[in-house]
Order: sequence, then structure tokens, then C-alpha cells
Amino acid sequence: MITPAYDVGPWIGEAVDSVRRQTEGRFEYVVIDDGSTDDTAEIVRARAARDRRIRVISTANAGSGAARNLGIVETSAPFVAFLDGDDRWHPDFLRRQLQVMETVGGRVGATFCHTRVMLESGRVVGPRWQPAGACDMDRFLAENNPAHNGSSLLVRRSCFDEVGLFDTGLTSAVDQEMWLRIGTRASAPLFWGIRRYHVDMRLMRTGSISSNRTARYDALDTLLAEYAPMMTRLPSGLAYVQPAVFAYRDGFDDIAGRWAEVALTAGTVRLARTRWGQALLAWHRSGAAGRARMRATRNGVRAGVYSGAARAAALLA
Repeated sequence: MITPAYDVGPWIGEAVDSVRRQTEGRFEYVVIDDGSTDDTAEIVRARAARDRRIRVISTANAGSGAARNLGIVETSAPFVAFLDGDDRWHPDFLRRQLQVMETVGGRVGATFCHTRVMLESGRVVGPRWQPAGACDMDRFLAENNPAHNGSSLLVRRSCFDEVGLFDTGLTSAVDQEMWLRIGTRASAPLFWGIRRYHVDMRLMRTGSISSNRTARYDALDTLLAEYAPMMTRLPSGLAYVQPAVFAYRDGFDDIAGRWAEVALTAGTVRLARTRWGQALLAWHRSGAAGRARMRATRNGVRAGVYSGAARAAALLA
């Protein structure tokens, strides 16, 4: 198990403790301190001194892809899992993923559990919908990376042996690019969703890579151009539906409009049958003024939901 960590001092202790509490205790765990300027490394070293399964490797800052690659090189277990330094696992994360991996067959290269979303404070505010069962690359692209985050997966080491390590030239979507590479080039190309909420993902915390939407959409544009044409069962336009909706929501109308035009090649009748397709049609047809009103309404509702959930969690606590 590998944690790439850069300036996550407020949260890294919680992440490491969630690994130490795993009900499956047979693991090797390495935390790659990616040139942190805060107390990240000291916090992990204090725990490593009490748990021989934990190692800390400090290196110059080179990004999450390079940190993950170093972790892969420094470990030898047949399965690899990545836990971001600001996320946390349920105690049964590893045990359950291994159990499923043993039953689904050699064509499955990775399993992924379902995700709960938490605020920067650690308060859980709700689950994310994710599919269960087998996901080939057509489904993976049409449902916009159903694994959702890098902390949710358990991956066969053989997949990295076959397709290579993470692309250190990317500034965003590093994990998604890897999953697409596995799904199109590995001998075990399938992903398998497990309907268990075993990872808590910290949502949009200050300084996170995922909070840089411009970089995210630029990287996703490149990935879609490369991998969407490889779809065989489903129209390639479906790979653009959810990204276009997200870009419209965030106010990136230029790239959203371009993606929407590609999505429309899948056919408006087909799009109108799904929730995401309906959302795309609504955003695309509303015009600039209409989209501004939709964004304002959505942002207000979303802020109210998260604020209410946080207050409710505090009262229950």
C-alpha cells in the first residue's frame, strides 16, 4: 500500500491510522513524502516507530505520479493500493477487496470500492453513486471513471509490469490516465466495482490537485481525444456527456460546448433516456444567461446541503 504525501500534515495521521486499523494485517505500507514543507514526514515517522509495517521515504517534490511510481518500485506485494494523504479507509477495505479479487477471475485487473464524501473537516456528508460489477473501457469512459478516486482501488501489480508506471508529465488526471491505459493495454483489462463504502474522500480541500479545474479539464480533453475512439460497444460520444456537464457547471463554457457537440453525436434520443444525458441537453440548450442562472441555483442548493449535513453531523457527534 502506497501513500503519496505532500503538505498534508493536518490529515496524514488520520490516513495512516486507517491503514494501521485494517482487519487484513498482511501488508507492506510505504508513505512517499514528496518534498513536504510542513510536518507531514514527522507525523508519519512517529507512527512508523510504533509499527514496523510502515516505511517513510522522503524525496524532492516531483508530483503525485512520481511519488506513486517510487512507491511501486519500493514494494513487492502482488497487489497495489494507493491511499491519498488526505483520505481514509474503512477497516475492511483491504480484506474485502482481496476477497473479491480472488473470486472474479484473471481478467479483472483492479477492484474498486464505493466512496463517501467528507468535508475538509472530516465530516462525512454523503455517498457517491458508483456502479457495481464488471466495467470494461466502454463503460469506464461512458460513466466517467466510476472508480472516482485513486484511493478506492486495489490493482494487480502485473498490470503495472505490462503497461508501465504513472505518467509524470501530467499535472492532473494522473490516476485516470493510468486506469485507461490498463483498460486498453493490460491482459487483465476489467475493473470490478464493489458495493461497499470503504473509502472516505476529502472533498476539495485547500491546495488539492483536484481543486485546479483548468488543469483537470485540459488533461481530460487530451485523454478523451486518445481513448474515446477506442470504444467498441457504445458510441464514443457518450464519453463526453458527464465531462461536458461538469464543465458547464464550473463555468468552462468553451470546452463544455465543444464536448457537448461530440456528445450529441450519440443521438439526442439516446441522451434523453439517461439522467446525465438530460442534464447535458438542459445545460447545452440554456444559453449563457440561462446557464449562469442554473449555476447560481445549483451552487446555492449545494452549499446549503453540505452546510446542513455538517451541522447535523456535528449535532450527532
